[in-house]
Amino acid sequence: MIKPEIIDRIREQTDIVKIINEYVPLKKAGRYYRALCPFHSEQTPSFYVSPEKQIYHCFGCGAGGSVYNFLMQYEKISFVEAIKKLASKLNIVLEIEKIPNQYQPLLDVYEYATNLYQSNLTKSNIALEYLKKRRLNPEIIKRFRLGYAPSGNILYGNAKHHGFSEEVLIKAGLIIKKEDGCYDWFFDRIIFPVFSLSGKVIAFTGRSLDDTREPKYLNSPETPLFRKGECLYGLYQAKNYLYQNIPILVEGNFDLLSLVNAGINNVVAPLGTAFTKEHALILNRFGKQLMVAFDGDASGRNATLRILEILLKNGLNPQIIFLPDGFDPDKFINTYGKESWEKLVQANIDFIDFLLKITDTRSIANKQNCLKTILNLIALIDDKINQELYINKTAEVFAISKEILLKQIANSLKKKEFNEKPSRKYSIPLIEQQILSCLLTTPAYIKIAQDELPYTCFASPDVQLIIQKIYQTVDNTSAVAKLIDEIDEPELKQLIIDLSFRSNIIPSEKEFIRKLKILKANWLLKEMQKAKEQGNETLLQQLSMEHYNLKKNLSQRKR
Repeated sequence: MIKPEIIDRIREQTDIVKIINEYVPLKKAGRYYRALCPFHSEQTPSFYVSPEKQIYHCFGCGAGGSVYNFLMQYEKISFVEAIKKLASKLNIVLEIEKIPNQYQPLLDVYEYATNLYQSNLTKSNIALEYLKKRRLNPEIIKRFRLGYAPSGNILYGNAKHHGFSEEVLIKAGLIIKKEDGCYDWFFDRIIFPVFSLSGKVIAFTGRSLDDTREPKYLNSPETPLFRKGECLYGLYQAKNYLYQNIPILVEGNFDLLSLVNAGINNVVAPLGTAFTKEHALILNRFGKQLMVAFDGDASGRNATLRILEILLKNGLNPQIIFLPDGFDPDKFINTYGKESWEKLVQANIDFIDFLLKITDTRSIANKQNCLKTILNLIALIDDKINQELYINKTAEVFAISKEILLKQIANSLKKKEFNEKPSRKYSIPLIEQQILSCLLTTPAYIKIAQDELPYTCFASPDVQLIIQKIYQTVDNTSAVAKLIDEIDEPELKQLIIDLSFRSNIIPSEKEFIRKLKILKANWLLKEMQKAKEQGNETLLQQLSMEHYNLKKNLSQRKR
């Protein structure tokens, strides 16, 4: 691990304006620098860089953070890679500090299990025959490290013998503990290891050899390393191909493996679960285009329809590979071959044509419903040029004036805005927002707040964490950037960025102290109520006296 002091030193010595200007032309705008956002399409600049705080923020898409975040988001690299890149520019030698990885026991047991499953596959004629029927060549089996989990608690017995504790095996989701003992989570299944982007095995999917056995596909339970709604099967093997080729999203593991088997490497699949916003954001890193190749049956068509909203809402432009009825990618590629598949890909359609294909539009009612669905989807597109192209096409297809369609889309957006609940996880009182914003924008007020107000007076534990870290900062230009880098929770990080770019007028020192005292008085009332409920009369009396003096002081200041 890179030493924290080196990370801080690189951040402090880096000029974020200079670095971002290498990628996006910035123009001075008051105390900030401004540009068209590189992370979403826009016509009016909403991307701002603060040289004072060494952070950036887009008021359009919400992107923001330190110089490290910018490089990670723009170049699609890891935190460590961003540090190395900047260190190279500054001629700083990186010192690596060896510290234990808290997840290493899980990674070790997953690697052991993968090797064991692979070994079991070579010994199982039934499993090998199954993969042979699926037409997978040995190179693909090896590349994706496919394996086999036999019956008989083979993993549990072997792992215990090799020194892995029962606790680690349970935490890894490899065994399940019941009243009469421990049992392997996977048995009598083909095993598909799930890899992190760095190539570490972090989970497994098991496919039953018997099609009548349910569930047909079984994932590892979720762990600190694995959230199935945030992982895509095959992403590790595909990542180097996705920068040059549009990603193809398929439904199943064998759909993916059969395509790769035929030399089509830009393929990923969700892990037998609903496609999520997190999946869309992962794919967004590799470009705005995406091919969707779900099964050519009613279930596959409905699944395609369901993900369109998620894809469009998260900045992706989906094209649909329309498979013939009764075919999935696995069956199609093995029946007709690579050349026919490539023709199918070239004949991809957009979501308007897809909806027209799956809807019987002979009746006016069906046509209206189809049009309504299309307009609702168009309303989700942020890219104005892209949106305009889809509106023009819809007007032409349905022979309806563009003006009428624009009104309908405007109404759809108004309804959505009215009905949609705020997505912000952190709803904090206005006075706490004001104080936090002051501390983030005016370092001189940090010492004042420290003397007047303990961080425990803030309502949310998450906000308490921010205040506690702010109280520990020194007055330097990268203090806010450092704070952002140290916060792991994305929405909490976003809150800091939002408040750091507030353009509110900074209150006078007298007014700021008054706000601190009001917040403390409110906190004292809550503490008094707790003391009363606990029957702690001594503490109640102390708090009451402190609250009385505080209110008296506030009253005198007001006069």
